[in-house]
Amino acid sequence: MAGNDTRGRTPLSLVGQEPDIPFYTRQAAEHGGPVLVLGAANGRVAWALAGAGLSVLGVDPSERMVRAAEELRGSEPPEVAARVRFLHADPRSLRLPERFPVVLAPQHALGMMGSQEDLEAFLSTVRHHLEPEGIFVYDVLNPPPEPTAHREDEEPGAGLEPRRPVFAFHLRERRQPGAPLGIRRLKLRPFTAEELDAAMKACGLTPRERYGRFDGKPFDPEDTRHIGVVEG
Repeated sequence: MAGNDTRGRTPLSLVGQEPDIPFYTRQAAEHGGPVLVLGAANGRVAWALAGAGLSVLGVDPSERMVRAAEELRGSEPPEVAARVRFLHADPRSLRLPERFPVVLAPQHALGMMGSQEDLEAFLSTVRHHLEPEGIFVYDVLNPPPEPTAHREDEEPGAGLEPRRPVFAFHLRERRQPGAPLGIRRLKLRPFTAEELDAAMKACGLTPRERYGRFDGKPFDPEDTRHIGVVEG
């Protein structure tokens, strides 16, 4: 590449933002748009990508989140607003005629899948929408280490917190009479790196890079976050 290649640099407009924004923007800018964001939530990542000049389609299973993302449209310049679309749909079953060079699942979107079957359905959606040689980028919370053995003078199980699932409260939406159940109270499932790798390979995706932080730190099983770049 020419000497003025800026792919590894952070644009001044992204300095000071939350660390995932420059990371996702750099990844997407290397491949160009349009970008598909699965689990767009309130649109934070989608609007940042649009502000960096990329066309974006944000998909979320929560009507409430899609409305929140759309509410930001009026505060954006017209040229930025024109680059973003939002769609209320279930990422597990989404099938669009469009293909994308970049698919993102930010903000623990994969962790909202409540079972291995749901995870593989989500990843099948990713594979379906990726262009040849496209990339899939995600971040999830890494499961905490298994509890260590108790001391000899303790009762078995003493001091151990039960591992309760966490719920995404913004998805607890009131169902309209006669409407399908859809996604409601999704559990935030902490998949391990090994589980994610196996599910991706089963869906025809190839894990390429893995980080423990958005600054590019190599992944360690003790990290609280797991960030991955995957090839289609």
